[in-house]
Amino acid sequence: MKMELRVQDSELCANSDGSLTVSGYVNKTGQLSEILGVTKRFKEKIARGAFSRAIQSAKRDVDFLAEHKGDLILASTRNGSLQLNEDEQGLFMSAKVTPTSWGKDYYELINSGILRNMSFGFRTIKDSWKQIESNLYERTIEELELFEVSVVKNPAYSQSTIAARGIDLVEDVEIPVEPEVEEVEVQKEKDLDLHIQKTQIEVEKQKASVSSAERMLKLNDSNSSRSYLERTKKVLEEKRNELSKLQEEQKMIEELKKEIRELQDVGTGQSSISQQVAPITELLESTSDVVAKSRKIKLVGQELKLPYETELSDAEFVLDGDPIPEVSLNLAEVTKLSPKRIGIAQRFSNVLLNEVGVLEEHSKSKLVSRVGKKIEEEILVGDGTLTGLHGIAPDELVPSVNIAIAPTELLLRALYLKVNSEYRPFCKWYMSEQYFEKVAKIIVNGEYIVKSKTVDNKVVATLWEHEIEVTNAIAAGDTIGQVPIIFADIANAYTLAISKDVVVTKLGKDSIVSVSGNTLFMAEMYCDGSVHNYQAVAKGTISA
Repeated sequence: MKMELRVQDSELCANSDGSLTVSGYVNKTGQLSEILGVTKRFKEKIARGAFSRAIQSAKRDVDFLAEHKGDLILASTRNGSLQLNEDEQGLFMSAKVTPTSWGKDYYELINSGILRNMSFGFRTIKDSWKQIESNLYERTIEELELFEVSVVKNPAYSQSTIAARGIDLVEDVEIPVEPEVEEVEVQKEKDLDLHIQKTQIEVEKQKASVSSAERMLKLNDSNSSRSYLERTKKVLEEKRNELSKLQEEQKMIEELKKEIRELQDVGTGQSSISQQVAPITELLESTSDVVAKSRKIKLVGQELKLPYETELSDAEFVLDGDPIPEVSLNLAEVTKLSPKRIGIAQRFSNVLLNEVGVLEEHSKSKLVSRVGKKIEEEILVGDGTLTGLHGIAPDELVPSVNIAIAPTELLLRALYLKVNSEYRPFCKWYMSEQYFEKVAKIIVNGEYIVKSKTVDNKVVATLWEHEIEVTNAIAAGDTIGQVPIIFADIANAYTLAISKDVVVTKLGKDSIVSVSGNTLFMAEMYCDGSVHNYQAVAKGTISA
């Protein structure tokens, strides 16, 4: 947890009726503090209304702790035992201490007057500064995120004692001197991200042009066709080199920033793992070609109705003066999409983590990879239950061709032609390993129908110039009713609606897992998905 701590020399009082209730002011708003800061000095005040807005917009529970220790919870807003309210004086708290052994002990310490200081941990969202004299500033915190309130014995906190509990304490607040420089750097990063996205799109378009040129050459082997293919390949190589340079620049920026950037979570003992080489989304997409190609949209709220087009209509020639025929979209509605949670966790002993410094990044990559593989599996074969996506294979609206346990070229050709010709050039085969072995043995006119070619320095299998991806997610194809093969243009056929992108967190020393001396790494994501275009996909179903 990355936060700032402030101590209030308050009159924390305990009720004498035995109800274990304590109350007092956590902070007096609008009042300047004593001089703070280490290298740069400043006085600070919390603007009136800041606590009220923080309480109203809180996304997580606020706990009343003893000495900022996450395992010594005295009360919490979770069950209403902690009440927080901002009045005309400041942030007032009233807590009914839970009668645990430590709860009773700390109640007696408060009741006897030994403990009277209140402290609170927060993250600044918006603040303003003004210089009041040489090397002395005034800071006003206008918006904040409240993490916790604590009763403390000693108002002095050192970096070492806080760090030992897994809290990253901000002791020396950065005073903005040249904000315009920072704004320029942020804008440069945004421009770079946009440039990378545009270049990625250009690369994909050029890859499609190369594929089209290869098909043209196959149909018409001429000098002009060969020349056109070479030109398109050259442009593709140039675009790839440009993208590589941009990504290398982005990588260098991330490496320079990683020491000062810590993505955070506000729960006790939780923090987001730093993104080192590439954004998590890139890690997710690099794991699975299916996930990378699927159309992605934002799932806002708890439900999304995803329309699809039931048929394609063509343009027509008409005489002058005659009306242009209107196209009927023939839109229907598929099953409603709603956020579904997917996740995986991995536990390490703290001793092992201390000895092997790269385990955090390694764990992050592996967990994101497993999330990506599971989403790929769900896109292909998910049954659309409360805990799964609406997959291609079980979807009754996906065009299906009856195939045999022993595949033939004729049946595969029928499946190939089932996809609309508009999308067929961009399709890919998805087969189970068992069924691929059978398809790979088919010989026509003395040659195997499965060929191989090199794509991006990788040898891939192809069927009629279309890449084959072998995946364990698809059924083997040895039982009637199974779908062992899919032919699809995923980008134009499937939508992945994302409610919350994949996030990796670690639960460390201040969390409940610390009791066993372990640290837990956890990846989770909220999404749903379904076919949105049945013209761009077909499946083969084993029949008698």
